[in-house]
Amino acid sequence: MSQLAALVPGLDPVTSTYLFAGLGIAVVVVASRTLSRWSRVPYPVFLVVAGALASFMPGLGPITLEPRVVFLGFLPPLVYHAGLVTSPRELRANALPIGLGALGLVLATTMAVAAVVWALVPSFGWVGAFVLGAVVAPTDVVAAVSVFNRLGAPPRVTTVLEGESLVNDGIALALFGIGVAAVAAPMGIGSGLAAFVRVAGGGVAFGLVVGWVASRSRRPLRDSASQIVVSLLVPFAAYLPADALGLSGVLATLTTGLVLGQQPSSELDPSGRVQMSEFWQVLVFLLESVLFVLVGFQLRQLVAGIRGYPLRDVVFAAVLGSVVVVVVRLAWWMAIPTLRWRPEGRIIDTGDVPWQQRLALGWSGLRGAISLAAALSVPVAVSGHLFPDRDLLIFTTFCVIVVTLVGQGTSLPWLLRRLSIGGDDLERHQRVLAERRCAEAALRLLDQLSAEEEISDDLAELLRRRYERRLDQARVLAGDGASGAQPTLRSLRAVEAQVLSAQHEALRDLHRSGEISFTVMRAVRRDLDLDQARSQV
Repeated sequence: MSQLAALVPGLDPVTSTYLFAGLGIAVVVVASRTLSRWSRVPYPVFLVVAGALASFMPGLGPITLEPRVVFLGFLPPLVYHAGLVTSPRELRANALPIGLGALGLVLATTMAVAAVVWALVPSFGWVGAFVLGAVVAPTDVVAAVSVFNRLGAPPRVTTVLEGESLVNDGIALALFGIGVAAVAAPMGIGSGLAAFVRVAGGGVAFGLVVGWVASRSRRPLRDSASQIVVSLLVPFAAYLPADALGLSGVLATLTTGLVLGQQPSSELDPSGRVQMSEFWQVLVFLLESVLFVLVGFQLRQLVAGIRGYPLRDVVFAAVLGSVVVVVVRLAWWMAIPTLRWRPEGRIIDTGDVPWQQRLALGWSGLRGAISLAAALSVPVAVSGHLFPDRDLLIFTTFCVIVVTLVGQGTSLPWLLRRLSIGGDDLERHQRVLAERRCAEAALRLLDQLSAEEEISDDLAELLRRRYERRLDQARVLAGDGASGAQPTLRSLRAVEAQVLSAQHEALRDLHRSGEISFTVMRAVRRDLDLDQARSQV
C-alpha cells in the first residue's frame, strides 16, 4: 500500500488505495468489453476473474464490498431500471413459466441446497444451510441475457429468463431475511410462510403506491435534467421506506419500475426521452461492471476467513453448493411443464417449448453480485446469538458464483450454437413491420393535411419524400417489392410533431394488439425520437 501511496504525494494510504482501485476498475471494464467482443464470452466473466487476481496484488489493500452499500447504493437503481424496461403484458403472457422459475425454483433450490449441505457438511447447522440456500437461489441475468441477445435467441426464452430474474431476487431475499431472523427466534413452517407473505406481498403493495405517487409527481417537470434527477430518486423512495417497514425493498422497487414503465412518456420532448434512455443505459452498465469487479476483489478476504474450518468441509460445501444449484435448475426446466398464460383467451395453454430451449434456460442460472452481497450481509450475531457458519457460508457463496458465472457463462454461447438456438428472425420482422406502419401513418396524415390545405404543397412534398424513403426501405427489408405556393398554416416543426404523434399511436396500436413485442416497440420509438431530435437541431 505504501508503494501506491507514494505515487500520489499528499494522499493517505486508504485514499490512495481506493483511487488506484477505481482507476483499475475503469481499465478492467474497458478491457473486459474488448475481450468479450473478441472471444464471445460474457464480459462479467472477465470482470470477476480480473477482480479476483487483483485482490492478491502486492501493495493493494483489501477492498471491502459492504453489503449495505450494495443494497442501498447499487440494488435500487438496477432493480428499478429492470422493471422500467419490462412489459407487464409480456410478463402476463409468460406468467406461468416465470412464476414457476421465480417462486417454485427458488424454493426448490433453497431447500435442496439446505438439505444436502446440512446432511453432508458437519460444520453447517440447519439454519446456516437454509440461509445459504436462499443466498445462492437467485440468478443474475446480465451475462446470460447478453449472450442470448447477441446470438438472437427466441424472444420468449429471453423474456422468461429476464422475468424470472426480475422476481426471484425479491423472493430469495425474503427467504433470506426469514432465515436470519430464525437464528434468534426459531419459527415453524406456518409462521415462516406467514412472514414470507407479509414481506413479499407488502413490498408489492408498497411499490404500487409509490409508482402511483411518482407518476403524478413528475408530470409538472418538463425538462430532461429534472426528470433524470427525479428518476434517480424514485428507486430509493421505494426501497428505503419499504425496507425500514420490514417489507421487501426489492419487490417494492421492482413494482414501482413496472408501474412507471407503462406510463406515457409525453412529459418529455423526443430529445429528452433519448437523454433519459442513454443516461440509464450508461448508469446501469457502470453499476453492474463495478459490482462484478468488486465480487472478484473479495476472494483474498474470503480465503483468510475459512482458515479455521476443516479442509474437507470447505471443499464439500463449495462443491456440493455449486453442483446442487446447477443440477436442480437443469432438472426443473427439463421436467416442469413450461405452461403459458394466454391473456387474450384467459386460458392455460401447454405451449410446446422445445427441449433445446428448456436446456438453454436450465444452463442459464448464473449467480452474481446479489448473492454475494446477501451473504456478506449475514450478521455476526442476531439478538445476542452468534450466527453459525458465517465465514464458510460466504466462501461457499463465492465459489458458487465463480463456478456458475465462469463455467456456465463461458460455455453458454457454445451450447446455444450446438442447440441451434439463435438467429431468430421474429424480432427483425416485427421491427420492419413497425417501421412500415409508422411510415404509412405519417404519409396518411400528410395527405390529409395537404387536402385540407393546412400545409403548403411544398412542405407536404418535402416531408412526404422523407417518409416515402423510409417506407421503401421497410418494403425492401420485408422483401416486397413546383406548385403554387399556399399559405403555411403550421410550421415545419409543428407538422413534424403531429406526424411523430401519429407514428407513436400506430406503434402503440401494434403493441396493444400483440403484433410486436415491448422490446421492439421501445427500439422503434427510440429511433423515432432520435430522428425528431436530429430534425430540431
